[in-house]
Amino acid sequence: MAKDPVCGMDVEEKGAAHLLHFEHETLYFCSKQCKEAYAQPSTMKKATRKKGFFARFLEKLAKDNNETFGGTPPKCH
Repeated sequence: MAKDPVCGMDVEEKGAAHLLHFEHETLYFCSKQCKEAYAQPSTMKKATRKKGFFARFLEKLAKDNNETFGGTPPKCH
C-alpha cells in the first residue's frame, strides 16, 4: 500500500489508475483530482533536506549584508 501525498489515503499500488512518475519515484493517488492538485507547478518540488550549519551560516551572512547594505555589497574602493 502507498499513501496519497495529497490526502493521505491508502492506495493499492497494483492496478492503480492514478500515478505519477517524478524524479525516479512513483507516486500513487486515490483520484484524478488529487493527482492534478499535486501536479501543480508549486507542489512539484522534491522535499529539501535540512540545511547544515555552514548553509545556515551563509544564509545569515547574506541576510545581515542585505540589512546593512541594502542588498548591494560594500565597496572597497
